[in-house]
Amino acid sequence: MRLRKPQELAVLKYVAAWREREARARNVPRARVLKDDAIYEIAQQQPKDTEALARLRTIPKGWERSASGAAVLEAINQALALPKADMPHAPRHQQAPEGTAAAAELLKVLLKLTAEKHGVAPKVIANSEDLDKIAAEGEKAEVAALTGWRRDLFGETALQLIQGQVALRFVGKRVETVAL
Repeated sequence: MRLRKPQELAVLKYVAAWREREARARNVPRARVLKDDAIYEIAQQQPKDTEALARLRTIPKGWERSASGAAVLEAINQALALPKADMPHAPRHQQAPEGTAAAAELLKVLLKLTAEKHGVAPKVIANSEDLDKIAAEGEKAEVAALTGWRRDLFGETALQLIQGQVALRFVGKRVETVAL
Protein backbone atom coordinates (compact mmCIF):
# COMPACT_ATOMS: atom_id res chain seq x y z
CA MET A 1 0.00 0.00 0.00
CA ARG A 2 1.38 3.34 -1.02
CA LEU A 3 0.16 6.86 -0.69
CA ARG A 4 -0.06 8.41 -4.14
CA LYS A 5 -2.73 11.11 -4.05
CA PRO A 6 -1.52 14.66 -3.36
CA GLN A 7 -4.06 15.10 -0.53
CA GLU A 8 -2.79 11.93 1.19
CA LEU A 9 0.82 13.04 0.84
CA ALA A 10 -0.01 16.51 2.19
CA VAL A 11 -1.77 15.05 5.24
CA LEU A 12 1.13 12.64 5.78
CA LYS A 13 3.62 15.52 5.61
CA TYR A 14 1.70 17.81 7.97
CA VAL A 15 0.89 15.15 10.57
CA ALA A 16 4.47 13.83 10.50
CA ALA A 17 5.78 17.40 10.94
CA TRP A 18 3.45 17.92 13.91
CA ARG A 19 4.65 14.63 15.44
CA GLU A 20 8.30 15.66 14.98
CA ARG A 21 7.73 19.03 16.69
CA GLU A 22 5.78 17.39 19.50
CA ALA A 23 8.42 14.69 20.08
CA ARG A 24 11.18 17.30 20.26
CA ALA A 25 9.16 19.49 22.63
CA ARG A 26 8.48 16.54 24.95
CA ASN A 27 11.95 15.03 24.41
CA VAL A 28 10.50 11.60 23.63
CA PRO A 29 10.83 9.24 20.66
CA ARG A 30 8.48 10.02 17.76
CA ALA A 31 6.67 6.70 18.13
CA ARG A 32 5.69 7.70 21.69
CA VAL A 33 3.79 10.65 20.27
CA LEU A 34 2.15 8.84 17.35
CA LYS A 35 3.17 5.60 15.65
CA ASP A 36 4.05 5.44 11.95
CA ASP A 37 1.12 3.17 11.10
CA ALA A 38 -1.27 5.65 12.73
CA ILE A 39 0.11 8.50 10.61
CA TYR A 40 -0.24 6.34 7.52
CA GLU A 41 -3.85 5.48 8.35
CA ILE A 42 -4.64 9.13 9.12
CA ALA A 43 -3.21 10.12 5.72
CA GLN A 44 -5.35 7.51 3.99
CA GLN A 45 -8.61 8.18 5.85
CA GLN A 46 -8.24 11.95 6.46
CA PRO A 47 -10.66 12.13 9.41
CA LYS A 48 -12.48 15.47 9.70
CA ASP A 49 -13.64 15.26 13.33
CA THR A 50 -12.96 13.49 16.63
CA GLU A 51 -15.53 10.77 15.90
CA ALA A 52 -13.85 9.89 12.60
CA LEU A 53 -10.44 9.98 14.29
CA ALA A 54 -11.72 7.64 17.03
CA ARG A 55 -12.86 5.10 14.42
CA LEU A 56 -9.31 4.57 13.15
CA ARG A 57 -7.97 1.25 14.40
CA THR A 58 -4.49 2.65 15.09
CA ILE A 59 -5.68 5.42 17.41
CA PRO A 60 -5.82 4.49 21.13
CA LYS A 61 -9.20 4.87 22.85
CA GLY A 62 -9.73 8.40 24.11
CA TRP A 63 -6.68 9.82 22.30
CA GLU A 64 -8.91 11.66 19.83
CA ARG A 65 -10.25 13.87 22.67
CA SER A 66 -6.76 14.86 23.85
CA ALA A 67 -4.81 17.97 22.89
CA SER A 68 -2.80 15.74 20.56
CA GLY A 69 -5.96 14.59 18.81
CA ALA A 70 -7.03 18.20 18.31
CA ALA A 71 -3.57 19.10 16.99
CA VAL A 72 -3.67 16.23 14.50
CA LEU A 73 -7.11 17.31 13.25
CA GLU A 74 -5.74 20.85 12.84
CA ALA A 75 -2.76 19.49 10.87
CA ILE A 76 -5.15 17.53 8.63
CA ASN A 77 -7.25 20.66 8.00
CA GLN A 78 -4.14 22.72 7.18
CA ALA A 79 -2.94 20.06 4.74
CA LEU A 80 -6.29 19.79 2.99
CA ALA A 81 -6.57 23.61 2.77
CA LEU A 82 -3.43 23.81 0.63
CA PRO A 83 -3.97 24.89 -2.98
CA LYS A 84 -3.60 21.95 -5.37
CA ALA A 85 -0.44 23.49 -6.84
CA ASP A 86 1.25 23.45 -3.41
CA MET A 87 0.40 19.84 -2.57
CA PRO A 88 3.24 17.33 -2.74
CA HIS A 89 3.32 14.83 -5.57
CA ALA A 90 4.74 11.32 -5.53
CA PRO A 91 7.73 10.97 -7.82
CA ARG A 92 6.96 9.05 -10.97
CA HIS A 93 8.52 5.62 -10.99
CA GLN A 94 10.88 5.43 -13.92
CA GLN A 95 10.49 2.42 -16.14
CA ALA A 96 13.57 0.22 -15.99
CA PRO A 97 15.34 -0.37 -19.29
CA GLU A 98 14.19 -3.50 -21.11
CA GLY A 99 15.83 -6.68 -19.86
CA THR A 100 16.91 -5.31 -16.50
CA ALA A 101 14.11 -7.04 -14.60
CA ALA A 102 15.48 -10.46 -15.55
CA ALA A 103 19.03 -9.33 -14.73
CA ALA A 104 17.84 -8.08 -11.34
CA GLU A 105 16.27 -11.48 -10.66
CA LEU A 106 19.58 -13.20 -11.46
CA LEU A 107 21.33 -10.76 -9.14
CA LYS A 108 18.88 -11.71 -6.38
CA VAL A 109 19.85 -15.36 -6.78
CA LEU A 110 23.54 -14.42 -6.70
CA LEU A 111 22.96 -12.26 -3.62
CA LYS A 112 21.22 -15.09 -1.78
CA LEU A 113 23.98 -17.51 -2.78
CA THR A 114 26.69 -15.10 -1.60
CA ALA A 115 24.91 -14.31 1.66
CA GLU A 116 24.45 -17.99 2.52
CA LYS A 117 28.05 -18.79 1.63
CA HIS A 118 29.40 -16.06 3.93
CA GLY A 119 26.78 -16.28 6.69
CA VAL A 120 25.56 -12.73 6.20
CA ALA A 121 21.99 -11.48 5.84
CA PRO A 122 21.32 -10.53 2.19
CA LYS A 123 19.98 -7.08 3.14
CA VAL A 124 23.31 -6.25 4.78
CA ILE A 125 24.98 -6.62 1.39
CA ALA A 126 22.33 -5.11 -0.92
CA ASN A 127 18.62 -4.43 -1.18
CA SER A 128 16.38 -4.92 -4.20
CA GLU A 129 16.69 -1.26 -5.21
CA ASP A 130 20.49 -1.68 -5.30
CA LEU A 131 20.10 -4.77 -7.48
CA ASP A 132 17.80 -2.91 -9.87
CA LYS A 133 20.36 -0.10 -10.17
CA ILE A 134 23.22 -2.53 -10.78
CA ALA A 135 21.14 -4.32 -13.43
CA ALA A 136 20.29 -1.02 -15.16
CA GLU A 137 23.53 0.94 -14.74
CA GLY A 138 26.25 -1.65 -14.16
CA GLU A 139 29.55 -0.22 -12.92
CA LYS A 140 28.07 3.32 -12.89
CA ALA A 141 25.49 2.42 -10.22
CA GLU A 142 26.13 4.37 -7.03
CA VAL A 143 25.18 1.77 -4.46
CA ALA A 144 26.81 0.43 -1.31
CA ALA A 145 27.01 -3.05 -2.85
CA LEU A 146 29.68 -1.77 -5.24
CA THR A 147 31.95 -0.29 -2.56
CA GLY A 148 34.25 -1.64 0.13
CA TRP A 149 33.77 -5.12 1.54
CA ARG A 150 30.39 -5.48 -0.18
CA ARG A 151 32.08 -5.10 -3.55
CA ASP A 152 34.67 -7.73 -2.59
CA LEU A 153 31.99 -10.11 -1.33
CA PHE A 154 29.28 -9.56 -3.96
CA GLY A 155 29.74 -6.54 -6.22
CA GLU A 156 32.55 -7.81 -8.45
CA THR A 157 30.76 -11.08 -9.15
CA ALA A 158 27.49 -9.20 -9.72
CA LEU A 159 29.12 -7.01 -12.35
CA GLN A 160 30.70 -10.05 -13.99
CA LEU A 161 27.29 -11.75 -14.05
CA ILE A 162 25.56 -8.88 -15.86
CA GLN A 163 28.51 -8.55 -18.26
CA GLY A 164 28.24 -12.24 -19.17
CA GLN A 165 31.62 -13.20 -17.70
CA VAL A 166 30.09 -15.39 -14.98
CA ALA A 167 27.03 -17.65 -15.03
CA LEU A 168 24.90 -19.42 -12.46
CA ARG A 169 24.36 -23.15 -12.72
CA PHE A 170 22.78 -25.97 -10.79
CA VAL A 171 24.99 -28.70 -9.40
CA GLY A 172 22.67 -31.23 -7.82
CA LYS A 173 20.45 -29.13 -5.59
CA ARG A 174 22.95 -26.30 -5.21
CA VAL A 175 23.48 -23.17 -7.25
CA GLU A 176 27.01 -22.06 -7.96
CA THR A 177 28.84 -19.53 -10.08
CA VAL A 178 31.00 -20.56 -13.01
CA ALA A 179 33.41 -18.38 -14.98
CA LEU A 180 32.78 -18.25 -18.72
